[in-house]
Amino acid sequence: MFEDRVSRFQERLVKAGIDVALITDDDNVYYLTGYYDYLHMEFGRPTILVVPKDGPTLLITPSIDLNSAEAAARVDRIAAWNDGMGSEWREELPAAVRSAARVAIEPGHMPPLVRAYVDDLVDADKLATATPSLTHAKNVTPLLRFFFHFRIIQNNN
Repeated sequence: MFEDRVSRFQERLVKAGIDVALITDDDNVYYLTGYYDYLHMEFGRPTILVVPKDGPTLLITPSIDLNSAEAAARVDRIAAWNDGMGSEWREELPAAVRSAARVAIEPGHMPPLVRAYVDDLVDADKLATATPSLTHAKNVTPLLRFFFHFRIIQNNN
């Protein structure tokens, strides 16, 4: 299921002339991979899904969530990072966007910390929005069912 969703999204990237998408919205990361990062930006720890138009996917996530990511995420590779070690979550991004003529992001959902770094890496004229490609690739009904179910579980605990 998740692999099919990524494939449909990659097809939309090709049609839109986008080389790679950086997905940072936790709902969209879940929709595409099956992985939900419970810490996410509430704790200042970004998770970034890198989806090239025709290559292996990469999930960049905090090492504290590595076991969950390995169990749930349907991606080709996971790059775990630690607070204060090396370049943290920034380590993998330069290579992911280096040869891309167009990079799609989620402007309304990308954390400011991540956006500032992406803006340093990618010229503004190379940036595009991933939102239309994601919207077209998604079937919203299953996603809404998931969140309804998730909210019920969350409210009962």
